[in-house]
Amino acid sequence: MVMKKTPRNAQRRARSARGLLALLVFVMGLGTIPHRVCERDALAYFEGDAEQVDALAGSVATWTERTLDSSSFATGSPRFDGEWLFGTYMMAAMGFGQVALARDDAPAAPRRIETVARMERCLDAMLSPAARVFDRDAWALDALASTEEPPGSPRDHGHVAYLGYAGLALGVHRLLVPHSRFDARHDAIVAALARRFEASRTGLVETYPNEVYPVDNTAALGALALHAKATGTTASPGLARGLEAIRTHGIQRESGLLAQAVDVATSAPRDPGRGSGTALAAYFIAYADPATSASLYRAVRRELYRTVIGFGAILEHPASCDTCSGRVDIDSGPLAFGFGVSATGFAIGASRANDDRDAFASLYATAHLFGAPFDEGSTRTFATGGPLGDAILFAMLTAPRSATLARAS
Repeated sequence: MVMKKTPRNAQRRARSARGLLALLVFVMGLGTIPHRVCERDALAYFEGDAEQVDALAGSVATWTERTLDSSSFATGSPRFDGEWLFGTYMMAAMGFGQVALARDDAPAAPRRIETVARMERCLDAMLSPAARVFDRDAWALDALASTEEPPGSPRDHGHVAYLGYAGLALGVHRLLVPHSRFDARHDAIVAALARRFEASRTGLVETYPNEVYPVDNTAALGALALHAKATGTTASPGLARGLEAIRTHGIQRESGLLAQAVDVATSAPRDPGRGSGTALAAYFIAYADPATSASLYRAVRRELYRTVIGFGAILEHPASCDTCSGRVDIDSGPLAFGFGVSATGFAIGASRANDDRDAFASLYATAHLFGAPFDEGSTRTFATGGPLGDAILFAMLTAPRSATLARAS
């Protein structure tokens, strides 16, 4: 049998076709394979798979069972080091509490007992003097001591971040354990927050003297709502007033994003809406008002969410902000091409709280890619996260879905 020779032009065309096909396969693979690999655990986290969640919980427990102090962090600022210490324990407590809330384990089940015990270790550390230093130094008054000030006195105001975040974590615990040694402290914190929202000229409360951050107020509003649910009591008028202030003064009309900072006297925006604050607020306020959470999350999705070859990320600043490009601070964390580390991480929690499976998967793929998780025994640790990063990601990956929040009501 004699083989016919292929003309040279035909050979070149065949090689070109094969080259184009190879390039197409490469491009398609680049757009599908890497993010598919990185998001392979996303569905398990979204559905609350016990084995997947427990591995991350074990890593966070390892961090929080150590002796951490402000020197464990290196922000270059004593205030921010203190905030990060407090935030590590608070976010870890939220994660443990959310894991317990989402499961149907009986109160005496070993897994639930261990999870609640881990949460309580974090609550003790969160309430310790060392975790209160950053707030005390700013106000020249301890936050917990301020709750004992006579109602309406000159020092009965402010501290909304420390008290709001702490009150939120204590509220989750009280849903799990209706009567505990934390009850008196929890009641005092919530009573002080309620008074301060009611007494505020604007309906918003200061984080530090003359500094008002709406996102911190959303944590406090979540705390007020959770206390009412856990104790079976009517929510204070301060909750309604604070929610109205967030809707009218905090949420920007054009973008729907939450202002990062507002004026203490007028509530006029001092820092426009951003990804990190809006995404975190959507997570926090889901505990108080799912409709407002959904509104904030839709704004994040519309204005800031982008995908690049399947990886999801959140811009820190909207494209409409001409003066925002390249602005980086402790809240935003590092930015890469405008995408924020903090904004992307917090949006994982906001997407789960709002039942957005697709966004959750793409955002998790990015966290997996840059977080570099590794498994050791029965634990999973994100190599680049450190104690605070792991605690935040734990809280966001276990953020309560709407059905869990409805059940908790």
